[in-house]
Amino acid sequence: MLTVLVLASIARAPGLIAQAEGVPEVHVLSHTHDSVLALARARILLPDVFVIDLSAMFTPDAASVVHRARRIEPACTVVVHADGQVIGVVRPDTATDKDRGAGGRLTDTLRGLAG
Repeated sequence: MLTVLVLASIARAPGLIAQAEGVPEVHVLSHTHDSVLALARARILLPDVFVIDLSAMFTPDAASVVHRARRIEPACTVVVHADGQVIGVVRPDTATDKDRGAGGRLTDTLRGLAG
């Protein structure tokens, strides 16, 4: 099972959660519209995928939040989402068993998030 953390506006979160959980073997661990809270949750929950939708509230700004998300250890895949589309994916340097196993579940998840 792949775990996902969603950072998105209150209006966008339900759609993104439904889209992510529509992909087999995906579970959304948590969601919030606040970037500070999302980063704190990511450090505790250690998701496989951290979805950052540009509709969220960012402190200080979206670029800084993406940079901080990339530095979380152990590393997770960061998916930047906007206007219903994946606009960027930052994967950890090393592939995990989840990337390779069961037909590339991470790839399937990213396709599902892209709609």
